[in-house]
Amino acid sequence: MTLKPIITAVGILSISSSHFLMAEETIKIPTGITLSGLLQVEAQVQNDYMGTETSDFVVDELGVIIEAQVHQSAKATIAFLYEEKGTPLQIDEAFLTFGKTPLNLTIGQLYVPFGNLETHMISDPLTLGLAEAQEKAAQLNFESGILKGAVYVFNGTTQEKVDDKIDHYGANVGIAQKSENSLSYDLGISYINDIGDTDGVSAALGGTATSGITNYDYVDAMGGHINLAVSGISLYVEYLTALDDLNDGDNLKIQAWNTELGYTFKASGQEMTFAVGYQGTKESVILGLPETRYLLGFSMGIYENTTLAVEYARSEDYELKEGGTGENADNFTVQLAIQF
Repeated sequence: MTLKPIITAVGILSISSSHFLMAEETIKIPTGITLSGLLQVEAQVQNDYMGTETSDFVVDELGVIIEAQVHQSAKATIAFLYEEKGTPLQIDEAFLTFGKTPLNLTIGQLYVPFGNLETHMISDPLTLGLAEAQEKAAQLNFESGILKGAVYVFNGTTQEKVDDKIDHYGANVGIAQKSENSLSYDLGISYINDIGDTDGVSAALGGTATSGITNYDYVDAMGGHINLAVSGISLYVEYLTALDDLNDGDNLKIQAWNTELGYTFKASGQEMTFAVGYQGTKESVILGLPETRYLLGFSMGIYENTTLAVEYARSEDYELKEGGTGENADNFTVQLAIQF
C-alpha cells in the first residue's frame, strides 16, 4: 500500500480549492434557503424464497433536502431520510460545497460516486448492494463540456495494518451529453480502493470488513456504465466487480450487473415509461443478494410532480451448494410518489 495516490489527491484538493475560493465572477447567484423532498408510499405483495406470502402498505421513502446558498461559491446541504423497512429518520447527508462549474469541492457526509446506479425501476438495482458508500469525505468534482469526473478521499471503517487514517480513495471519469432531438449518452468508469468499505459489503462482513481479520488487505474494485437514450428508447448497462477476493475466509470475488431497456412516450398529455430489466450477481450470496433478477416496470405521471409506478420482480437465489436456497421469490409493487 502506497500513500502516493492519497498525497497526490489531497494536494490536488488543496491547490484547486485555493484557486476557486479566490476566484470571483461578476454574475451573481441568488442566495437563500430552498427546501425540496420526496415521499413514496407503496403497496407490496411478496412471496419469499420459503414460499411465505406477505402484503402491506409501506412508507418506502421520505426524503427532505435543505440547501442554503450563502454565497455564489458557497452552499450547505442537509438531507434527511426515512425508510420504513431500512432506515430510521436520520441525517443522510450533510456537506459543504465550495466553487462552481467547472470545478467545485465538496466536504462532509455524502455518498461517494462509485458506480452509476441508474434505473427505470422502483427497486434499487443489485449493483447498489456492492457500490453504495456513505462516507465523511473530501471530493473534488469537475465538469467541462462533455467531460466530467471526481476524485475523493476519506477514512473508512476498514483499516489496513490497523492504521486509523485517511487512506481510502476513489475516482470516476466519464462523458455525458443530453439532447432532446438526438442521441443522449452517459458513459463512465469508476474506481474505489476498498469495496469492503461500501455499505452493503461492510454490513455483510459484520459492520466492518476488518472484524476478526488480521493483516487485512484492501480490495480494489472498478465499475463501468453505458446509458443511452434516443427517440424515447433508453438503455442502461452497468457492471461492477472486485478486482480481488474478499478478506472473509471464503475467497469471494463479488460482482454485480444491471441491464435495462425502457421506452418513454406521451399519452393524454402524461409521460409514460415501460421498462424491462435483467440483473445479476456472482459470488455475492454473503450480501443477501439473488443470483439473478428479472423485472417489468411501468410508470406514468398523473399530476405535476406526482408519479404512479408498478413493478414485478422475480429473484432467483443461489443454489444450496453455494449457500443459497435454490428457490425463487416474487415481488409485486405499486408506488405513488410526490416530489416537492
